[in-house]
Amino acid sequence: MSSPGLPDDLSMRERQALEILIRLGRGTARDVQRGLPEAPTYSAVRSILRILVGMKLIAKENVRGRDHFRPSVPVARARRGALQEVVKRFFANSPAEAACALLGGDNVRLSADEAGRLMKLIREARGK
Repeated sequence: MSSPGLPDDLSMRERQALEILIRLGRGTARDVQRGLPEAPTYSAVRSILRILVGMKLIAKENVRGRDHFRPSVPVARARRGALQEVVKRFFANSPAEAACALLGGDNVRLSADEAGRLMKLIREARGK
């Protein structure tokens, strides 16, 4: 497993479509198609979504006659899993390295609430 609950054997397009739905929270096949780089045909996107529904990674809902798709797991959990995968692959599984890369940029500005939340999480992580 590459991310919690996500199989390793997803094709590039399946993974991209799933990532788009995680980012949007919910979307149509057209929404997914618009988000894909060098987007395939609408029929191909529908096929990708049908595969993901079959794998139970996304759910399909009919809203006013249109199919909408959403991740089967809560979006917050899916985002956490995707971030854990990035930290594992690009930062040698070091959350500190990933945080330094994110916060070390010139244009990073944190609100007092964001800084306080981060400081609290750091204190808790150090206590483990």
